[in-house]
Amino acid sequence: MAHNPVVGTGKSIATALASAASTSFAIESQYVRLTPVTEGAHVVVSQTTSSPSAAATDYYIPAGTSETLSMQRYSCKIVGITTAASTSAATTAFTQLTCPEGQQVPFSIGNYVTLKNCNVAGFNTSIVHSRVVDINTTAGLDGSFQTKMTVDANCSLIVGFDEDTDVPGGKGFNDTTLYSSARVAARSDGGAGGLHIIQVQTTGEA
Repeated sequence: MAHNPVVGTGKSIATALASAASTSFAIESQYVRLTPVTEGAHVVVSQTTSSPSAAATDYYIPAGTSETLSMQRYSCKIVGITTAASTSAATTAFTQLTCPEGQQVPFSIGNYVTLKNCNVAGFNTSIVHSRVVDINTTAGLDGSFQTKMTVDANCSLIVGFDEDTDVPGGKGFNDTTLYSSARVAARSDGGAGGLHIIQVQTTGEA
């Protein structure tokens, strides 16, 4: 099977007896290729937790070999963002993302997501491996049938965002896309090693 690496998705982590996790990444391909070096690694690819941990019972890849594991790749366009700050100790900040009218949303509550390509740069660095906490498909009083997703990112202090101009169809959201995201956790059986991680596309050719 041939592989086509997705440019810009490669990363590495050190491995030891204690589990370590990679930084999060937007899922741009259905497959991730994992290569342990020096020591074999037990690995976990998680899309449903912020801090995954690998155990000795998890998937094992011997040192010097590679395995390609599958992920669930979802994405959708975003045409508007509404932010809200925490107002008391009992409330938390949240960010609501508006999807195009008529588009089916592929995400579920509990999924982790990452925003890319928003012209308002602060959102790209704030909505990173954020958890989906609510999905609202109810039509509003204004007749809007746009699905709205709420994520647990605090974007209330982003400078340069104006809801009067960066509204659905506005300049801030022309190419904005929300991707499913993941983290890889790995541990060795005791020795120091490393794990190379890269997203790939696959073909049926040898």
